[in-house]
Amino acid sequence: MKKLIIAILMTLTIFVGVFSLSAQGQSCPWNVHATIVYGNKTFVYNLKDNLKDCPQKVAFLGEQSRWELYQYLQTLPLARAEIYNYILPNFHHVLQFFAYVCREKRDATVRFDKFGFAYTEGVDGVSINEQKLLESVLACHNGEKIVLPLLVHKATTVEQLKNRTQLRATFTTHFPNSNAERIHNITLATKSLNGTIVDVGEKFSFNQVVGKRTEQNGYKTAKVILDGVYVDGVGGGVCQVSTTLYNALLLADITPSACQHSLISNYVLAGFDAMVSDIGADLTFVNNTASPIYIQGAVQGKSVTFYIYGLPNKWHIERESIAQVEPFDTTEVVDEQKYPHLVYTDQTQVVRGGSNGVKSQSILHYYQNGKLVESKLIRKNTYKKVDKIVARGNLVRPMEQFPLVQSDLLLDGV
Repeated sequence: MKKLIIAILMTLTIFVGVFSLSAQGQSCPWNVHATIVYGNKTFVYNLKDNLKDCPQKVAFLGEQSRWELYQYLQTLPLARAEIYNYILPNFHHVLQFFAYVCREKRDATVRFDKFGFAYTEGVDGVSINEQKLLESVLACHNGEKIVLPLLVHKATTVEQLKNRTQLRATFTTHFPNSNAERIHNITLATKSLNGTIVDVGEKFSFNQVVGKRTEQNGYKTAKVILDGVYVDGVGGGVCQVSTTLYNALLLADITPSACQHSLISNYVLAGFDAMVSDIGADLTFVNNTASPIYIQGAVQGKSVTFYIYGLPNKWHIERESIAQVEPFDTTEVVDEQKYPHLVYTDQTQVVRGGSNGVKSQSILHYYQNGKLVESKLIRKNTYKKVDKIVARGNLVRPMEQFPLVQSDLLLDGV
């Protein structure tokens, strides 16, 4: 390949014509003489001084011929450095002399973790505009000064990064009646999600990030929904975390894939829940925005909140649930053998909590500059009706005894 290049260049030299040094006397009209300046540093390039041991007769070309040859060489599959050194022998010495000026571009960086964002300033890159420098030197004959031409390669700034890490949406749910075990599970799952980054094109999986809800992973037993009823299960309460995240994502203009509960949840609008389980039900989405998505979660008091960061949201999004409700019925049972502690009719125990049957449509409304632009139906759901069962005693309490009132068991949603 190198021999081919030399052959091409030597052939071109023959075609453009050559002037010998001796034929031109001492005036050297073919010479190139320039002084390159940067700050207090100077480099003098004199073509005559670079002809020693140089076989390239192109050095003796007149200005116009040399310029035409330079233009033509750029159309050939030749390395830029080879063209420069052929037109002006040892031109690379100029570039080496000023190499200290050059520096690599270093973009600003952003770090995101459970504590939030931290930014580091970037530095612009600098390089020599080699083409402009060569062309400027070619035009010089009497040592004229040339200020070293530079190219500035702009680095990504902290300001630009901050624009890509704007708060897109936030959402909060509450659990005022949860016991300590359920609160523990909510807190543990939220900590697992806090600080998550989903890169452009990457798929997010709630189950993958949070992991299995097992005792080995620190989860405790609390109420979960199984086959349409509330039962004790390890990891109870985690579905409130997935639901809260799901709604935050919807408001951030990200539509995840989610599963519904069999029963309506009391901490979110019908049709806006997101059930997860270790055996398949998951909350997933693909980041189809032009920047990473950052997820931050926090539990404060008896509420859980998720914040979604990324490029600024194009829309203001609001949720609407259109629901048809079928109220649950209440059934009373008397069973002296199963509930021997319930003697009198004013003694009751909730055997099973009731849950309304609901048919819902989930709608997102998109606003821009305060005006409704679009409304989109994203889900239709049907939730099972479960009748409430209350056990009571069978005997009427004698008048002389004070009644014993037993409160219903309050179940926080899962």
